[in-house]
Amino acid sequence: MSLRGPLFSRHVRIALGCAPWLGGMAPAIAQQPAQGVQSQQVAVSIPAGPLESALLALGRQTDLRLVYRSEITAGKTTGGVTGSLTPSAALSRLLSGTGVSFRSSGGNTVTLEAADAGSAARPPDASDDTTLAPIVLRDGDSDGVDAPYETAGSTSYITAEQIERFRGSTAGDIFKNTPGVISANNHNGGAVNVNIRGLQGQNRVRVAIDGTQQTTTTWRGYAGVDDRTYIDPDLIGGVSISKGPSGGAAGAGVNGGVVGIRTLNAKDIVEDGKEYGGRIKIGAQDNTTSDFTINSIVQQTDSADFFDFTNGNGSVALATVQDNFDLVIAAARRYRGNYFAGSKGPTTYRFNNRDWPLSYTQPGEEVWNTSSESTSFLAKGTFHFDDDQSLELGYVRYEAEYGEAMSSLLFTQDGTFRQAPLSNVVTDTFTSRYRYNPDEMVDLKVNAWMSIVDQMDMSTGLAFYLPPVITPINQPPGDDPRYAMTHTYGGDISNTSKFDTDYGDASLNYGISYLFEDIDSRPYQSRTTASSTGASMVPSVGSRSIASAFTQGEWEATDWLKLNAGLRYDYYRLEDKGATSDTGVREKDGGRLNPSISATIEPIDGLQFYALYAEGVRPPTMRETMGNDGNVRPNPYLKPEVAKNWEVGINLSKEGLITADDSARLKFSYFNNNYTDYISRVPLVVPSPVPPGTPPFTFDNLKKARFSGVEVSASYDLGFLFAEGSLTYYTNYEFCRTLSTCSGETVQNDYAANHMPPEIMKRLTIGAKLFDDRLTAGIRITQAGARMSPVTQSARMYTGMWVPYTTVDAFATYKITENLTFDLQAENLTDRFYIDALDGWNPAPGRTIRASLTAKF
Repeated sequence: MSLRGPLFSRHVRIALGCAPWLGGMAPAIAQQPAQGVQSQQVAVSIPAGPLESALLALGRQTDLRLVYRSEITAGKTTGGVTGSLTPSAALSRLLSGTGVSFRSSGGNTVTLEAADAGSAARPPDASDDTTLAPIVLRDGDSDGVDAPYETAGSTSYITAEQIERFRGSTAGDIFKNTPGVISANNHNGGAVNVNIRGLQGQNRVRVAIDGTQQTTTTWRGYAGVDDRTYIDPDLIGGVSISKGPSGGAAGAGVNGGVVGIRTLNAKDIVEDGKEYGGRIKIGAQDNTTSDFTINSIVQQTDSADFFDFTNGNGSVALATVQDNFDLVIAAARRYRGNYFAGSKGPTTYRFNNRDWPLSYTQPGEEVWNTSSESTSFLAKGTFHFDDDQSLELGYVRYEAEYGEAMSSLLFTQDGTFRQAPLSNVVTDTFTSRYRYNPDEMVDLKVNAWMSIVDQMDMSTGLAFYLPPVITPINQPPGDDPRYAMTHTYGGDISNTSKFDTDYGDASLNYGISYLFEDIDSRPYQSRTTASSTGASMVPSVGSRSIASAFTQGEWEATDWLKLNAGLRYDYYRLEDKGATSDTGVREKDGGRLNPSISATIEPIDGLQFYALYAEGVRPPTMRETMGNDGNVRPNPYLKPEVAKNWEVGINLSKEGLITADDSARLKFSYFNNNYTDYISRVPLVVPSPVPPGTPPFTFDNLKKARFSGVEVSASYDLGFLFAEGSLTYYTNYEFCRTLSTCSGETVQNDYAANHMPPEIMKRLTIGAKLFDDRLTAGIRITQAGARMSPVTQSARMYTGMWVPYTTVDAFATYKITENLTFDLQAENLTDRFYIDALDGWNPAPGRTIRASLTAKF
């Protein structure tokens, strides 16, 4: 089957038609008078030290955008600045005596220049129109990149540059450098399904796109459930990750963590100092098929040629930045057929003194059900009514056809293994974000959003499907489409107030949020063959709502001690709207107050020691309590799952650590995550023999579950040479049905068997910048250990297995001109045959070469 074809729908064409209307509003808004953003005083505290480090700190503490050549600050130091000043006055003091001057470039942008000998730094002069040559922009992702190394708790940030450097085969590959985070089932289903420190699925982890929730819970048979989110990497501006209970609106009702995906902004596309800009990306890859056949039982061994361009991607983004208006419009198109597995490596794993196949796909063969074709569209505009107010309106659409297979199809027996019919999904996300920030006491944010997910996942049967010329057996499989549509509405209001007191600076963030999820689906038949009656399956139909009130305070008691404390109250309500009730209970609600507290000690500038304790609640879901199509009897009496986590760690963020121009970052943390009333799938006590149609499982609260371990992320940049590394090592774990019955094994038949990450995961990236930084090249080495927990005999049949593996990826980026960049990547350079951790039974791609060209204008 060929996937290539038009996927732009009527909705996308309508959105494109609205773009000129939005763009036409820009001149009208630009006519409004603009006031200088540098007129208000802000609290600034920057110690003496390297000028480069001080400028980065100033950018974080003010609204200034600093543009300059890196060489004019190299090796220079500053005496620092402290007090309540306007941003321009603070910058003037920092530059005093450094031989660097600055000038206004419009709005809140300031350009730094090497001053004439003997001249002093001067205030901004709008009439000075000196043109600067190639520049270095200290803005955009810089705040997010450094935030994990200044935060008491485990957070991570992924930049657009890092996403581009290791594009990978799927959107989930963007997490491969992040300690403690894995996108599970990464090559089966075309979605992002995040596992954070062993927690996964059933709303334990929230993936928020521009603050929204798009996630849908999808039953995967023996493998349990996925929480799926869909996004094209070309539309991502950055990704922030918070592990464990989180503050703010996005953290309501989740206990595993929050992944915040920010889509492109206009300033990601428009070069600083310009009003208009654009970006075009095109790319191609090898190691994939160009066509495949539904229900094929013969796997191909010859991939499509690289230069036939049947597998690739392309995107275009256009943007404008005006004084009072920003607008970005982007579209992306991506196609990849089934890929091919690597050719070298073990194909079996050892269990109970016997070798079992890792997959029915052999080395070098086509990996069925791994294709993906998608089309995406983004429109986002921001109105700056004045210096204090802004309103952002956004729309994102994603539509795709993709291959996937139920886990039962992948491991039951080789004779049933085949290319299944494709599944599809369409998502629409609408966002509205208002901000009012007139002074230090008021930083008001009001957000409202809606997401619509229309999904069809193919439920695949196990029947033999062999042509009569091979054997007289010809039983067409019972493939049944599973339709589901989810509308999710949300909103939040929050404010941040900052106080300058005699006892140190303080800030308080407080607000409320509400989320309403309306779940609709259709019954379907779970059949082995097309001619069999099968069992009637009725997915959840109903609604879930979560309301939250939260507050978080920070107090800088001294210049070396910072204290944080927070409270969150989460209330949930579930309503079953199915035609029939499996439990007789139609409504369920509850709530909990969750505290958090942390302390940070900074004895030396850039070196922090922190300790954190946080609690969070994850309410039971509709599938667990009131409606389920997974051969499980719901339990309406489940208690919420509560996280009680503590963590200690070290942050290091230093410029000029060894040389005048180097940069070092380090985050080391030890975590101990405890979950009381952990919700687990357990065997159901039923009469023997089991009556036909009786579900064999139910859900129950375990007394507790616990995960503890160490995470490390580090980077060192020497200019021409850089290195980045990460480590995740789990020191202990346990599951306790009661306080006296704890075990180092997952509970029999629990979904958690497919959520247990490797005991150890290590990654190291080494790169170099050559030819005046025009060429950046390097390699990444990944090592994954064995599964953290042993697999029991009962769990082996539904648990995706892997054996420890080591892979090597390579990358090179060459700037042909300042506006034209060529990227070349090699995934799995040594062509290993292996199963990615938490990826089920599909082998990962073999050696894959990708090339892309990016043009900016």
